[in-house]
Amino acid sequence: MCGEHGESTRLRSVPREAVDESEVRYTGGMTETADRLVHVFRHPGETIVSATLDRVAALFGLAGATEHFEVEYQRHLGYVGQHLARGVLRDCEADFSQVTEWFSGLVPAHLPFRVSIVRGSFGAFHDSCADTHLRCAAFDGYNGELVEMLNMAEAVEVFSAAQSAGWDCGASNGEGLSRVLATELHPTQLDGFATAGDWLNSPRENFVDHNDPSDRNPQSTGCAVLFLNYLHYQLGYDWRSVVAHPGPTLAASYRALQNRDDGWEEFSTLLARHYPPGRYARVTTDNVFPL
Repeated sequence: MCGEHGESTRLRSVPREAVDESEVRYTGGMTETADRLVHVFRHPGETIVSATLDRVAALFGLAGATEHFEVEYQRHLGYVGQHLARGVLRDCEADFSQVTEWFSGLVPAHLPFRVSIVRGSFGAFHDSCADTHLRCAAFDGYNGELVEMLNMAEAVEVFSAAQSAGWDCGASNGEGLSRVLATELHPTQLDGFATAGDWLNSPRENFVDHNDPSDRNPQSTGCAVLFLNYLHYQLGYDWRSVVAHPGPTLAASYRALQNRDDGWEEFSTLLARHYPPGRYARVTTDNVFPL
């Protein structure tokens, strides 16, 4: 998740070392580039690079477990790790129940989720859309709800993979879905991750009719989160209905819901009326609707 962020105590980056971003050795024994290894909920303050992956191999302490989650933290985080883990353990089952409802009762296989809280401010990542080992950054160590929001963003991608119907976590539509649902659960935690402004302040490429095969492009992600929020907050579809109508593009989801083919035109025209192209849009959230 990319985008500019202002001064915010709860998103202040911890110090990070200089690293070689070329090749990394991952714990599974596979040598790959970091960009090819992981699917991410990325914060602009730190990139997923070799040092981030190396941290995951550090010693962990198990903080606790619920029916669907095992939560651990790097031991050298000490009290900070324990505090953040307690925040995740407090909310994860209620969040899991809500995500399960949005996915019409679907429960992914190979649970429980393993949630590893890792030093850094990079956001969160997992190895593949279906991977249930979720790594979440500790940030400044005080905000357990922020870590839980990251946890849910990655968990939604696992649900999408289990649904296997069109929400691709490695592409803009699936990345957008993980962000809007995690934000719906924890609406005060998006600061620093919002991408809507990245798209509004760009040439506004059409990522509704075309799915960007990347989860790292803040412009395509920004278009996706705006369009999904348009479906929910402007057109009035509940999240369960939106989730139940995936497709190869967001336009296909719109068509399945509206039985119309004018999704991009209606969406882009409405936004242009309120946020004229070429004029800087001071948008710091991912939702500007209803308009």
